[in-house]
Amino acid sequence: MRKHRKQIIAFMVAAAMVSSSITGCQPGGLSGKNQEAGESSEAESQIPGREEKESMENEKYSRGKAWEAGEPKRAEISPEDYEEWNQLLAENEISEAFKEGLDQFAYESGSAILRDAAGNENYSPLSLYYTLALAGCGAEGETADQILKSLGAKDQKELADQCRRLYQSYVYYSQRDQERMEYYGMASSAKGEEDGKQSAIQLGNSLWISDQLNVFEEYQKLAGENFFASSYGVDFGNPDTGKRMGEWIAEKTRGVLAPQLDIDPATLLVILNTLYFYGGWAEPFSEEMTREDVFHLENGGEVAVPYLNRTQMEGAFKRGEGYTLSYLGTNNGCRMMFLLPNEDRTVGEFLESRERLENAMEVKEEDWVSGKVIWKVPKFEFGSSYQLRDTLKAMGMDRMFEGQAEFGGISPDPLMVSDVIQETHIGVDENGVEGAAYTMMAMARGALIENEEVAEMILDRPFLFGIRDDYHNTWLFLGVCRNPEGEDEDGKKAGREVENDLLLTSAPEIGLEDTLSSNLERFVVQPGSYSWNWTDNGEMVGLEACGSHPLSIDLEKLEKTEILKIPDYNGLEDVNYMLSCTKMPERVTIREWDISQLEETETAEPSVKVYAGQGMLPLKPDKIYELVAEWPEENLKEQGFFGEASYVVVTD
Repeated sequence: MRKHRKQIIAFMVAAAMVSSSITGCQPGGLSGKNQEAGESSEAESQIPGREEKESMENEKYSRGKAWEAGEPKRAEISPEDYEEWNQLLAENEISEAFKEGLDQFAYESGSAILRDAAGNENYSPLSLYYTLALAGCGAEGETADQILKSLGAKDQKELADQCRRLYQSYVYYSQRDQERMEYYGMASSAKGEEDGKQSAIQLGNSLWISDQLNVFEEYQKLAGENFFASSYGVDFGNPDTGKRMGEWIAEKTRGVLAPQLDIDPATLLVILNTLYFYGGWAEPFSEEMTREDVFHLENGGEVAVPYLNRTQMEGAFKRGEGYTLSYLGTNNGCRMMFLLPNEDRTVGEFLESRERLENAMEVKEEDWVSGKVIWKVPKFEFGSSYQLRDTLKAMGMDRMFEGQAEFGGISPDPLMVSDVIQETHIGVDENGVEGAAYTMMAMARGALIENEEVAEMILDRPFLFGIRDDYHNTWLFLGVCRNPEGEDEDGKKAGREVENDLLLTSAPEIGLEDTLSSNLERFVVQPGSYSWNWTDNGEMVGLEACGSHPLSIDLEKLEKTEILKIPDYNGLEDVNYMLSCTKMPERVTIREWDISQLEETETAEPSVKVYAGQGMLPLKPDKIYELVAEWPEENLKEQGFFGEASYVVVTD
């Protein structure tokens, strides 16, 4: 069988900010008369730059004081007032420099985290970005320098302001979209929403403060007004604290993530960030078109998984060096990107460096090629968890993990970061994509210091993916899929091993699917001659059938459904057909005769080609084909059967 030495990588950058539900991946803000209604505004954010800071010795601080952060109040704008809404959204646009910083952080951290992974991975750069930004706005000295540099931020004041703008932009775009839908009676009838899943981006930030730590009230105010982060006073020595934090995460991620957190009693401060994302496909997949087929693992094995199928007549794709990149749009203005390496390449190659990943995943709009895109997407669902301490150190943020870390903007007490972890979830089905993430930073006491082209996105081997917010050009998630069936607790592939799960007692039915058609209609070909063997209670059983020569067919007796009509696609000489079978053969030999050679059974010599069982078969009109499929005897031990079968196809 064809061996694929490939990896699946998927990239999605988690929009991790502050709690808010959104149906759009676009911005919002407060304008004119609406500024006073919001809990934060374009006014001075009370965040002095470090060069402006005076000694905080006399500033007010308290131990474990709770601080309730409000959400931006609803904008008092009519759904019909397009001008006012546009002004509101424009006032909350983030800068190009901030977008660039988000992008570069996503590629740098995504490459560092995903390159050495052996299995499925899903990482949220934006969730980590917001966690670091919230800590960085309270850092000083070399600690602040390292964090700001890694985040691509000029200074703390600009960083906090841009984080606030991005958060508010999501909130107000969501409000506008929802109110217009209601106003114009356009309640969604999407399948995902009928099932209770509405398009959303829900973000959350919070501070969990030990009753043993003094925290500046000015920092709590900064966190509340710019990151919409509430503060909770807790006792980390009490097991209920970890339970409360897990419940908060579950609430913010709609139950997708519900961790059981075991917090070190020595912890003094925890910064938590969450992200929930659901985007229904702009064009949902038909459940009737979902079919099971094989997925080729990096180690040469195979698993059987359900695939979503569709042909996008007016799609977009990019063919790069060793890969094809395309995307599926969601109904909230985002895209799910898929990078499929060529068969002689691996996903790991595209994660080797920040530059390699960026060159592959970053595409200017003018570089997309318009054309037909054939989609075959495995349904998958898995989660990932990361210990990010070493990764952040390697990225140049080592100071915050040392006893001399400087977080003098948070507390007069010495603090250092003891741990940074992230947990994520991603799931893809016919209706859309659902993702969730949380990032937790724990702190402990520190030291006293358009054309006719066609792209085939047949994702039957490891691939990369990502979810990108088009409006802000921001990665919400990045990931890699190496096995859609996931892994079990022992690290073994949990997917149903094709070789061990099916016992055939006769030659299987074979189907042909036109990969260029819009509906992937399956043409069924019944076997002719075959020799089949299988094990029954440890003993070998054999069966043989003998059919007539392919050139002995009586065309007049064939039904229309028994003749394969080859479409005319802009004069293509042949059309690729995808072979489908309960158990794919290892090899398929194709013998081809012209239909004018009928009845010349003893003299007509066919042209002969051999294909791997998973390959595309190029078929032409007015031909007679004999497909000879082989399931080798050397695989008997793994699959319990072997044999050879011929199939005859007449084309028109």
